[in-house]
Amino acid sequence: MRFNLFFKLFLAILITSIVVVLAMGFAVRWSFERGFVTYIEEREQQRIDALTQMLLEDYQEFGQNWDFIRENRSHWWRALRATTQTHSSDRHGGPRQRSFSLPRTTLLDANGEVIAGNFPEHESNLQRYPLNVEGQIVGSIVAPAPEAHFLDANAERRFQTQQLSATWSIVGLCVLLAALVSYVLARKLLKPIRHIGRATHHLAAGNYATRIHITNTDELGQLANDFNALAGALEANEKVRMALVADISHELRTPMAVLQGEIEALTDGLRQPTPETLHSLKQEVLHLNQLIDDLYMLSLADAGALHYDFDDDVALCPILKRCLDALQQRISEAGIQSQLQCDNVPTVYADPLRLTQVFNNILENSLRYTDSPGQLHISLSHDADYVYVTVDDSAPGVPPNDQHRIFDRLFRVDSSRNRARGGAGLGLALCQRIIHAHQGTIDASTSHLGGLQLRIALPRHHRT
Repeated sequence: MRFNLFFKLFLAILITSIVVVLAMGFAVRWSFERGFVTYIEEREQQRIDALTQMLLEDYQEFGQNWDFIRENRSHWWRALRATTQTHSSDRHGGPRQRSFSLPRTTLLDANGEVIAGNFPEHESNLQRYPLNVEGQIVGSIVAPAPEAHFLDANAERRFQTQQLSATWSIVGLCVLLAALVSYVLARKLLKPIRHIGRATHHLAAGNYATRIHITNTDELGQLANDFNALAGALEANEKVRMALVADISHELRTPMAVLQGEIEALTDGLRQPTPETLHSLKQEVLHLNQLIDDLYMLSLADAGALHYDFDDDVALCPILKRCLDALQQRISEAGIQSQLQCDNVPTVYADPLRLTQVFNNILENSLRYTDSPGQLHISLSHDADYVYVTVDDSAPGVPPNDQHRIFDRLFRVDSSRNRARGGAGLGLALCQRIIHAHQGTIDASTSHLGGLQLRIALPRHHRT
């Protein structure tokens, strides 16, 4: 039989409460019995002391012998009654006497012979209290032990029984109260857990808009906040996935539609397989290959499977010169003036091949999206910890609200940096993954030339 969490928590609280209540009940009973016995012993000792003092005073007054008791037993009964009377207040505040049954007490002389009282020879639990006059024992008082004497009295027995009965009645009520409190606490403590459980089921079913509204500030509240953060991340990732699928489909559909149209035109004889037609087909195939390669590289970078061959002493200036020289003819044809500023810049710990890929993507991006006539400035600088590569181009720029999004997959600014002038929007996303793999950063901002500024920070290589 499987028990749910509510029953387990309820049972745990209830059992703990019952154990505590029972322990307190036994402790109270033990404390009461010990205290009651101590009270009886002190009361009996006070009675014996009073009886002893009275008998010794009479003994000395009547000639220092016990004949006055042997001849007149009323002295004995008077002493017993006088030492067993208690006083309490009546409703009018005056004292009133209440007599109890006379205790079983015997007076013996110095030789151990009975003077008064019935000697309880059948009882084994007896105590003797000597009577001393000027250091000489003139007699003794024999009485049962306090427990045996007073616990035989009806009043004391009834009092003890009532107290024990009251104790166990209180224990029973406490157990019922513990059950009620356990039930309420279990429900209260499990209420937020149930909310989290239901929300988890909804989230597992694909409802990423699920949120938990819990005002607790304890660990459960923190768990609810973490759940909401997880749901938000899953919802955002799902939106990105859907947008990515739609964008990739769109990017693939365009060259495929062009290829299909060109091939159908060739098949139907509407166009001839001229070098220009074949070149157009080749460009669309190259565009598809580039898109597929970028997607593959980006997926490897996201999965951490992109291979890097790091070198301890990589100079950035030669890499930038090679990348700029490779594009210089196209840059000049586009009417863009380029400038590279390389001062005495320290080396970095990096993969030269991956950095070449990064710089080629950035320069290609500037070439595509810079109006003619335009400018392209590349500068290097450094501080104690980083080497900085800054690429500035002229108009058109990127709106400030969209600058942080240019590193997202397939993102393009529709107003100026659209597909007609550029690629699929994967180059800068791949650049960001590569720079992050180098423990560096890449940021976008507005350039002083009127276009976009990309600033790359790479950790310096410190020679040892």
